[in-house]
Amino acid sequence: MKITKVEAIPIRQKGKIEAINDSSQDGIIIKVSTDAGIVGYGEVDSAPWVVKAIIESPASHRMAIGLAKIVEGQDPYDVEKIWNDMYKYSIFYGQHGVTIHAMSGIDIAIWDIIGKAENKPIWKLLGGQFRDKVKAYASTLMPYTPEEAYEETKKHVDAGYKAIKLGWGGFEQDENTQVKLVEAARKAAGDDVDLLFDIGFLPSEQLTIDAPSRIQLVKRFEKYHPYAIEEALWPHDYEGYGRLSENTNTRIVCGENETTLFGFKQLIEIGKVAFVQPDISRCGGFTQARKIASLAEAHSINVVPHCWSSGIVEAAALHLIAAIPNANLLEYDVYPTQLRFDIVPEDIKIKDGYAYIPDGPGLGISVSEEAIEKYRCDDIPRGE
Repeated sequence: MKITKVEAIPIRQKGKIEAINDSSQDGIIIKVSTDAGIVGYGEVDSAPWVVKAIIESPASHRMAIGLAKIVEGQDPYDVEKIWNDMYKYSIFYGQHGVTIHAMSGIDIAIWDIIGKAENKPIWKLLGGQFRDKVKAYASTLMPYTPEEAYEETKKHVDAGYKAIKLGWGGFEQDENTQVKLVEAARKAAGDDVDLLFDIGFLPSEQLTIDAPSRIQLVKRFEKYHPYAIEEALWPHDYEGYGRLSENTNTRIVCGENETTLFGFKQLIEIGKVAFVQPDISRCGGFTQARKIASLAEAHSINVVPHCWSSGIVEAAALHLIAAIPNANLLEYDVYPTQLRFDIVPEDIKIKDGYAYIPDGPGLGISVSEEAIEKYRCDDIPRGE
């Protein structure tokens, strides 16, 4: 079996893209075809048209080749070699950031092909199943007032979630307001629901994003017993994360903006985070994510994958969670962006606050070609 074509298909919701931290308003689907008629799907949560250029670029010279040209003609079973070829032959423009993101989408699609060819779910290819369900936390944006924060939290408690994360949004406001938002969320959740807060690193006139300021803020949150505080500092402020982790009594976590095993090694060993949050569509796909999970296991910490995109990424995260011993939570995006749900119409199963692991071949989901065509946006948007 040979890979015959790698397609990068930008998708974008109809109408205006809001200037909020909802990355599911657009995206890019990776479609990998083979001469056996098997098609694999991946996705990348990044800048869609940058990803498309990296995949479709023609070769410039021997060490600067677009990813599609590197992958096409190869046997999908050589997935580890393919990953290393992409890493090696993109050295002049990659090895970090969006190039690894693009590689991730291709890698997910290749694992989907192998699973379909073997008639096995990806978790079985990764080594077997540690669990068939996992606690899902409802993940949404933090509103801007305590009253709205209470109502948003209560909505998901009433829906049966035992864990909830509110992020960004209202956390760009002054520290006193942030504390009131957290207080309102805890009041709505009661004592038995885990609350996670993604306080973000968006600078404003009201905030200073450094370790001393965040230590002070997190200590003010502690009376409301947060399960974890996410993305409190700039992603590569490893020393700052180390200081924050050592000087507070709350789990400090991050990792959605990190790539490759090498980056996570620094995050774990210098940043001293309580658990890591690799996004499988950014960190290097399954091929890197399983190594990151092993590194985390060696340091006795868990892996809680970041997911804020369509059901393709949610399913990928669930397969990783199923196949590793050190996982206990799934991020489940409940923000009401229609595109996110249309791409995979039969969403993953959520019941009583738990997500169930897909057991069909490959990713174990059905991707809607009709939805891809509906939202397809090959022309770069202008004027927004």
